[in-house]
Amino acid sequence: PNEIYISFTLKERMDGKNKITIESQEAEMKKQLQKAGFNLDKLSLADASADYVTVKRKNKEVLASKNYLMKVATTTEVASVFEVLDNVQALNGDIIRVAHSEIEKYRKEVKIMAMKAAKEKAGYLLEAIGETVGKPLMIQERETYDDIRPMMIRGKAAGVQAEYEMADEAVPEISFQKIKLKYSVFARFGIN
Repeated sequence: PNEIYISFTLKERMDGKNKITIESQEAEMKKQLQKAGFNLDKLSLADASADYVTVKRKNKEVLASKNYLMKVATTTEVASVFEVLDNVQALNGDIIRVAHSEIEKYRKEVKIMAMKAAKEKAGYLLEAIGETVGKPLMIQERETYDDIRPMMIRGKAAGVQAEYEMADEAVPEISFQKIKLKYSVFARFGIN
């Protein structure tokens, strides 16, 4: 995957008697993301709603929260974003979806390979009885849906990092499981 979507929440909170607003947290988050080298075009609000929580005090203040979505491309960027989120005390940081920018191109290639395989199989089966494949009479795509989950492989990030730092070697990048595409076709061919 080269498109990794991170969801997180900023929530107003009380620090003693002082309210730390979403605006101040958002400004700090943006500053830290830019400092880490991120383009803020990849940051957006996840939805138009906000949660309000009443604080039981004399003035009954209301605390608001906002949900954000950040798109990154590598696991190194994921780690950097989570570091920033930790610094600004963001809540519920999760990788919610992974994808690839050229997934439609790859889907098309796999479908073409499935069709070629169907014709090849028909060819060698008909060859066994002395016949050849004719024109296609019917082609039906059998849709299967990909189960793309953000599964990290090669161990937990912290464990791998600590192990390699102690060995004083270069730390390999932890990667996501590859996206697997699978398509099948049902094809009928004429027999020559």
